[in-house]
Amino acid sequence: MKSLALFSACLLCLAACAETVSETGGTFTYRGETYPTTTRQFQRSDGSTYSRMTIRAGAERVSCMPDDPRDCESALQQIDFRHGLGV
Repeated sequence: MKSLALFSACLLCLAACAETVSETGGTFTYRGETYPTTTRQFQRSDGSTYSRMTIRAGAERVSCMPDDPRDCESALQQIDFRHGLGV
């Protein structure tokens, strides 16, 4: 839980130092279920960009790298573990 809080704080710090340049909606399928997503592209002050995807799973949200499906699956798996559904 501490690592999730620390990660969230770091993500907020990064987002505070960057401007959102685009936002798109989509879906991500995990274990046969499809979840709505929002992918945001951020631009840092030096002009470089990075993207993060937020996946909505019920009342919960997880963040992952949109070009790495295993990162997104791992993020959703954390929800499973929190609810005792982990495999």
